[in-house]
Amino acid sequence: MRHTYLIARREYLSYVATPGFWISLAMVPVFMLLGIAVPLLMESATPTRYFAIVDADGRYERAIASKLERDQTEQINALLKGLARVPGQEDSTKRAVKALEAGQSLDEIEALMDAQARTALGAIKSDYVLVAPPASTQEALRPYLLGDAEITIPAGPISLYAAAFIRRTNDGRVTIDYWSTAITAGRLKNIIRRAVREQMRTDAFASAGLETEIVRTINAMEPTLSSLSPEKDSAEAEVTARDTAPFFAAVVFAFILWSVVFSVANMLLTSTIEEKSGKVLDSLLCSAPVRALLSGKLLGVAAVSFTLLAGWAVAGVLATALGGHFIPSGGGGKAAAMLGAVMDPGLIFPFFGYFIFGYLMFGSIFLALGSLCETLQEAQTLMSPLIFILMVPMMALMFVMRDPNSPILGVISWIPLFTPYIMLARLPADPPLYEIIGTTLVMILTTMVVLWAAGRVFHAGAMHQAGVDYFSKLLKWRRANRQ
Repeated sequence: MRHTYLIARREYLSYVATPGFWISLAMVPVFMLLGIAVPLLMESATPTRYFAIVDADGRYERAIASKLERDQTEQINALLKGLARVPGQEDSTKRAVKALEAGQSLDEIEALMDAQARTALGAIKSDYVLVAPPASTQEALRPYLLGDAEITIPAGPISLYAAAFIRRTNDGRVTIDYWSTAITAGRLKNIIRRAVREQMRTDAFASAGLETEIVRTINAMEPTLSSLSPEKDSAEAEVTARDTAPFFAAVVFAFILWSVVFSVANMLLTSTIEEKSGKVLDSLLCSAPVRALLSGKLLGVAAVSFTLLAGWAVAGVLATALGGHFIPSGGGGKAAAMLGAVMDPGLIFPFFGYFIFGYLMFGSIFLALGSLCETLQEAQTLMSPLIFILMVPMMALMFVMRDPNSPILGVISWIPLFTPYIMLARLPADPPLYEIIGTTLVMILTTMVVLWAAGRVFHAGAMHQAGVDYFSKLLKWRRANRQ
């Protein structure tokens, strides 16, 4: 045990005692905060885009303006519904919702809200503003689109972001020529296309004898969809962020588990190759048995991984708390729900359990492969099949949120190399108890077999009794014995 402890401490300190380890660990919360702040900053820093519509009778131009107004109203309505769930905002927000439904102006709605809610409401701005075209031909508008000329509006001179020429042909078809230097941006194009399409349908119904108001009423019809869970009481059956957060948290945990297991197992591989090529492994074998060397390396790097997980956990809690503080539009409730799901013992304990067995499986495999190789180039030939195997659970995790009880995922869960990731992601869906127990027992048994086999391979590689051709020679030997 003493040899195992000394080697584990040596492995742990070889990583933790370096400044680079702590710098990289300290960068995790920085990047998490940047992941929250950068999208918000980019969204708030995006300037308002001004565009013009050249339309002969103005029908489609009015339809586009109405479409933009409806989109902004929907954003405000979604914001108000989110604020209605924030403690202390219920009364003022309900008054604001009634004012919005009554068609009151944005200034009148803001007057009914407190300072925090007004700040959140002020973040909703019109991304695209329709202005009168300074010219009616494409060539005359070209300087404005290229930035060589500007349009003067009451707010001051502005650049023209895009222009759309809408024409109706004799056979009833409508063509849209969209001009803009932002050739990859498609949002404004889609807004214009949908608005024109709705107007075309309204015109078609009107030509068939239906009144315009009736057509608009029919087009505006939408069902009210409520997502309810039969597992909850009827009075509180609506599915909320607190109900869906465990599913997101489980998938995030599975991704973290995969990345940690893969990264620390790769540490074992590279360190073993470096020590073997530098004859350090020979020196260690002179003072400790092979089994102690194998177990010490596994325990030392496992301690490194737990240090990483502790740092990531602290960073995640801080990022979630700050994210909930800086996102007042209902985001605080979602952040709290996500944090509560992450702290759920029903996910934390399985996470560490699956981590231990997943790490022991892959860590011992990588350690054994490293003992057979003299260089990283040799390791790549043995690593390639294993990397492809490791990509399977990553691809499967993409479908867990859609259908966690899929029969295919149920089959993959029984493959020991994939069990830790798939079963962890499926836990919030309450898979059958026999699956949880059965897959866990199979994984434990497989881990024991892998540890035994990896010990044999590591012994042969560490004692320079085998190389990268170890497995091919083993197959030839077995074939010879059968004959």
